[in-house]
Amino acid sequence: MLQIGNCLLSDFPLLLAPMEDVSDPPFRAICKAHGADLMYTEFISSEGLIRDAAKSIKKLEIYEAERPIGIQIFGDVIEVMRTAAAIVERAQPTLLDINYGCPVKQVACKGAGAGILLDLPKMQAMAAEIVKQVS
Repeated sequence: MLQIGNCLLSDFPLLLAPMEDVSDPPFRAICKAHGADLMYTEFISSEGLIRDAAKSIKKLEIYEAERPIGIQIFGDVIEVMRTAAAIVERAQPTLLDINYGCPVKQVACKGAGAGILLDLPKMQAMAAEIVKQVS
């Protein structure tokens, strides 16, 4: 068995990645019906969450049939990411994931996603603050 936090998965789980404009509730329902073991919502902007942007808040919608499910957030400001993590926690996802890999220019050039890899101490500090927030 594979374990991520409290989430137990089979040895070879089928996972749905967080994909912008793809992994919405109807797509997740299709994936679940076809055997997805763990799914993610679309990745969510931390700035959008703290500003209560309708598009970001809508991405927090999780249906019980989708569980286990993760929510991935991205951003470049530690305090904003910490606050966004608290907002995500209210949606009670199985997992909270921090995006440190998105290479999309609009994300990475702002120091979020893969862009934060240029500042490893900041990345470490951000992860530590988010873990403190949600534990």
